[in-house]
Amino acid sequence: MDGIIIQARTGSTRLPGKILLPFYGEKRIIDIQIEGIRAVCPGVPIVLATTTRAQDDVLAEVARQMTVDCYRGSEDDVLGRFIGAAEHFGIDRLIRVCSDNPFLRADSFCTLFKAHSCQPADYVAFGWPDGRPTIKSHIGLFAELTTLDALRRAASLTDEQLYHEHVTIYLYTHPEAFSVRLLPLPAELEERQDLRFTLDTPDDFSLLAALYTEWYEGTDHSLPALLQTVDARSEYLERMRENIKKNEK
Repeated sequence: MDGIIIQARTGSTRLPGKILLPFYGEKRIIDIQIEGIRAVCPGVPIVLATTTRAQDDVLAEVARQMTVDCYRGSEDDVLGRFIGAAEHFGIDRLIRVCSDNPFLRADSFCTLFKAHSCQPADYVAFGWPDGRPTIKSHIGLFAELTTLDALRRAASLTDEQLYHEHVTIYLYTHPEAFSVRLLPLPAELEERQDLRFTLDTPDDFSLLAALYTEWYEGTDHSLPALLQTVDARSEYLERMRENIKKNEK
């Protein structure tokens, strides 16, 4: 069975509870993500995978309010948390979503599923021309596809904290052991290393909230319209470039 698993916690060190702060009107980032995913992937189970810490009880309540499934596991062993979530809900093939990406292009999920169906691999994601998957950048627009089998194999091959904290990194850094397929980015993004749509800090939050309002209320919500909105305001790009320097991936 296919599924979409959203990785979420409130314990961010740079901006605690960022996905629960009002981002657009009363909407939170987690609301925007779930609504966007549900609109383009009707019928595909959505699981909010959070931690067992008491501070994340609020995320279990969010899942209940949004009528999505919830799984609670280790805060530090996120790989184990994903394996547990997939096993618990019978998910064999999954898209991993990071909860701090308010501009997530959920419409790209169909491309990931279709690409995997046509040419199965352990890891499928969009990639830069230099061979990096988008998760290794600041772009914050795309998710990753993997399988329960691949995650189980990764967990069995390493006990290193790095690989258990970052769910998919062992897969795409060990192509000798895992089949990795990177899909080309939309042409308008291939040279755009100056864009940062992921959210880690208070400055990211204020910048992206302002950008989201302008883009959502004044455009057709497309990717080209998002880039046009950014490029039309030099202050957006300047702040993105500064935040890229401060938050190296």
